[in-house]
Amino acid sequence: MKKNLLIAAIALMAVAFVSCQKDGVYNPKHKIAKVYNEWTTTTVTTDESGSRTVTDVQNPYVAQEWTWGDKTLSSVMHKASDGKVYETISYTYDDKNRISGCSCGNEKAEYVYNDDKKLQSIKITDGPDYTMTIEITYDGKVPASVKTVSSYSFKNLSTFAKSVIPSYISEAIEAEQMHSKATVSSTYNSTIEWDGKNISQVVTTGENGYKYTTNYEYDNKANPFKGMYGSMAEAYQSDADYDVAYSKNNVVKKTVSRVNGNETRTVVTEYAYEYDGKMPSKITYTDENEETVLGVNYKTTYVHVTTYEYTK
Repeated sequence: MKKNLLIAAIALMAVAFVSCQKDGVYNPKHKIAKVYNEWTTTTVTTDESGSRTVTDVQNPYVAQEWTWGDKTLSSVMHKASDGKVYETISYTYDDKNRISGCSCGNEKAEYVYNDDKKLQSIKITDGPDYTMTIEITYDGKVPASVKTVSSYSFKNLSTFAKSVIPSYISEAIEAEQMHSKATVSSTYNSTIEWDGKNISQVVTTGENGYKYTTNYEYDNKANPFKGMYGSMAEAYQSDADYDVAYSKNNVVKKTVSRVNGNETRTVVTEYAYEYDGKMPSKITYTDENEETVLGVNYKTTYVHVTTYEYTK
C-alpha cells in the first residue's frame, strides 16, 4: 500500500535545523541514509448485506535510500516491500545551493523564487500529457494562499507527481478521472490560517463543490522538519503537509474533511514521536478514516511506522 504523499509548494530545511532558514536550501547536520516503513491496515465495510473486516500487515522494509553530495541531496531511491526499485528521484540546484528542480524519468519539477528569495511557484510536467503549476501568495513572510492549475490525461497519478503536488489535488484529480477517460483540467485554491507560529487550518476548494479542510493540533516541542518540502519531506513523515514545512511545533493531531459530489470522507491522524537526542528516530501515526460512497460505508484504521537511519 502506498499512501498519497501529502505535500504542497513549501520551503526546505535550514542548516542543522536551527540556523536562519532560506527557501530552497537543505543541508541538515544529520543526513538520512535509509528509511524503513511498516504498517497495519484494518478495513470494516458495511452495506445492506452486513459488515466485513479485512486486515493487511506489512513488515518493516527499506523504503528509501538517500545519496548525498558535499552539501546537497543528490537522489532518493524508492523501493517496494520486495526490495525492487520502482523509481529514483534526482535533484538539481542553483549557484546558491537552492533546489532548482527534481526529476524522475520524463517527469520534471521546476522551482522558481521571487525577488524576496521566497519560493514563488513550482511547475510539474510529464511530456505533453501532464502539466501542473503551483503558485504561492505570501502575507509578509508566511504563505497565505496556494493556487494549483492542472491538466492531466492519465488515469493514475505517478508517485513522483504525488511527491510534489498537494494530496488534496491528487485525490481530486483521481476522483474526476474515475468518471472520465478524457483529459482533466482543474483549478484549486487553498487558504491558510495561522495560530501564532503554527498553521491551524488549510481550506481548499475546486470545481463541482469539491472542498478539502485540514485542521491541526500541536505539542510544544520544536519541529525538526520545519523547512522541508516535496519528496524530501515524504521520508520524514509520510503524512507530510503544510505543518511539516512551516509550523514551529510538531503536529499531534490532524483532522481532514473532504466533500466531493455525493462522496464524503473524514480522516483523523494522530502522531507519536520518538527521538534519539534532538533527531527523530521513529514516527508512528494512526489514521481513522470513514468514507461513504454510493451507500456503502468504509471505516479504515491505518497505523504507519517510519524508522530513520542516518549517515555516520
